[in-house]
Amino acid sequence: MKHLAFSGDERVGAARFEERSLLPVPAACVVANAVRERLTSLVGKDVDLRLWPPAIPRREAWSAIFEGARLYVLRGANGDAALVLRPHDACALAALLYGETEALREVRALSPLELEITRRAVAAVAGALAPVCGDVRPDFASSDVDAVTYFELHVLEPMAFCIGVALANEPDARATQPIPRNTLLHAVVETTAELPLQSLRAREAATLQPGDVLAAPSLEARLRANGKACAIGTLGVGGERYAICVLSRR
Repeated sequence: MKHLAFSGDERVGAARFEERSLLPVPAACVVANAVRERLTSLVGKDVDLRLWPPAIPRREAWSAIFEGARLYVLRGANGDAALVLRPHDACALAALLYGETEALREVRALSPLELEITRRAVAAVAGALAPVCGDVRPDFASSDVDAVTYFELHVLEPMAFCIGVALANEPDARATQPIPRNTLLHAVVETTAELPLQSLRAREAATLQPGDVLAAPSLEARLRANGKACAIGTLGVGGERYAICVLSRR
């Protein structure tokens, strides 16, 4: 989405529109934390990870991100995604999975066994993307995704490498997920009844005392649920309690 921004350090700056991701940073933080926990479980060592926040790269930036990278495509209920491992990052992750923690000295092609272990590790991490694209399933047979938003997870310890996350969809700025009707039907709301009473002058109302009796011209009552009128009925007695007999719905 385009946002209005201003450039310059002066009080009056030049206005311009720039593309900014609608993906909330807290959502990306949830993904980052889940990835950290899953990597920690996989490698058996504490993983220190930092988030590079969501952005909408330019076309030339996408080319640089994907150049030579291995894409692990995920099909999500709310949109597709891809985990991006550039050559250095793929080598570092494979080395970490084998228990190595020293910084890489060179980038090389991964062996078939390293590729398989890396693929399994990515599949184990994939579920962490559920907060941003719904339930996901790996589709590693595909090698492409029409990406819009991108953020990165920078692993600092025990070995430095980066996992890119490319999302095919931006969150909808207008529409939200509807609340299921069955959920609303079980909600508890406060219900009140209003009765019309005789008119009083402000002076008379100010002098009301406990025990004063006011006349009710009609037994018609207006029912309100959480302050909103929902029905009209008449006041009566049911058993040993006061009750309202509903005549019509609002």
